[in-house]
Amino acid sequence: MPSMKVTALAAVAAAALATSAQAQQAGDWIVHLGPALVDPDESASLTAGGAPVPGGNVSVDAEWSVEGEVSYFLTPNFAISAAAGFPPEFTIKGAGSLAGVGTAGKMTGGPAGIFAQYHFNRAGRVSPYVGAGVAFLVVFSTEDAALTNVEADSAVGTSLQAGANIWLNDRWGAFVDVKKVFIETESTGSLGGAPVKADVTLDPLVTNFGVAWRF
Repeated sequence: MPSMKVTALAAVAAAALATSAQAQQAGDWIVHLGPALVDPDESASLTAGGAPVPGGNVSVDAEWSVEGEVSYFLTPNFAISAAAGFPPEFTIKGAGSLAGVGTAGKMTGGPAGIFAQYHFNRAGRVSPYVGAGVAFLVVFSTEDAALTNVEADSAVGTSLQAGANIWLNDRWGAFVDVKKVFIETESTGSLGGAPVKADVTLDPLVTNFGVAWRF
């Protein structure tokens, strides 16, 4: 009788391990969707009429958006992902010696990215992950204010990522995610008829949270 109990327990344990292994495997997908705060860490080097503007800088306020991300698992722990959001409108103001300019212009656009990720503790209720990849600043439109003929270039940079999935059941859960993007863009316009050029470092911190779904 004891040997039968041991055999039965061993069979149950083996089945549980097999089920766990099947639940976390290559070919899985995870989808994230939720609000995101895009908070630039901005600085700029400016010229007006070809001459440097001493002490000139810009200020860009943080804006809320909605971001989605899709991850595909190449192995039980390694995944590739693509993230993008609804492009918010950013107000660009003069700062430093250009603070008196006020609102220089507006830009509608935002970061997107492709990441390589490593996921820890995938079979657990809380599964942290880290990632790194290529970031894109996609500029859809610009709007004049103190500057006229405002234009801003789309750009390519890099990004680091850290987050965690908190699973409520086999399919649904919540997530928190932070991405640090390192990216620069060039902006041009005119101020009082003089051409203005700005090399702008944006380097936003993107904080995202919401619903997670795996299948």
